[in-house]
Amino acid sequence: MTAWRRLRTDLQGRRNLDVYATIAVALATSILAAIDLAPTEKIMAAVLAVLAVLAFSTLATRTMVEDLARSRASGSVRFLPDFPADVEERRERSTDIYLAGVSLSRTLETSYRAFENTLSSGGRIRVLLTDADADDAAVTTQNRPTRPRPDEIRDEIRQSLRLLQRLYTETGGRLEVRTTHTALKFGLNYIDVNKVNALLCVQLYSFEVAGESRPIFTLTRSDDPWFETFLEQAERLWDVAQPILLPRP
Repeated sequence: MTAWRRLRTDLQGRRNLDVYATIAVALATSILAAIDLAPTEKIMAAVLAVLAVLAFSTLATRTMVEDLARSRASGSVRFLPDFPADVEERRERSTDIYLAGVSLSRTLETSYRAFENTLSSGGRIRVLLTDADADDAAVTTQNRPTRPRPDEIRDEIRQSLRLLQRLYTETGGRLEVRTTHTALKFGLNYIDVNKVNALLCVQLYSFEVAGESRPIFTLTRSDDPWFETFLEQAERLWDVAQPILLPRP
């Protein structure tokens, strides 16, 4: 890429503007000093201004390099004991959501009104649940000491389906529901589907662990190949799942 083409590209993309401004001021100051058209005091003031801009740019670059080094050293994926605080808020603001889980009873209870608003405003929501008639191994995949018995979990799934039916009836929105007999290995919140800022919140299902199944972690598109790995699994589960027909209201 030639220097002029690089300059045009950077200016059109509003990149490196501080560097180009510094170069312009430095060149202008040098020319004025060479032909003795500006007082020494003004030239010195301009030089100091250029040095200040260069110092600020150097500090910003150093900070970014240090942040990147820390990120690479510690890894970009953080394992958490519970859902991140902003996941519910992200669900409320999203217009395209894909949720997967055994019953999703807590998610549907806490975000019902948010989902109602999403569907009423033209957004899309996909929900994948374990089939209530699946075998015990699939129904109890999210296993913990306080987890209800298989029949009680089946009742939770049926209640979630009733809530989804009510949600669909009240909004008439773009709600798609499917169930699977496959034993899910993780729960998923896929928020802002197919957007640059898409977020995957993954909950790995654990065995005999008190409290929430864990670890829980979030992935963005910058976390490849893991973002694409979990997304591919989620979409394949959706493709082979059984659609639930929700009658038009």
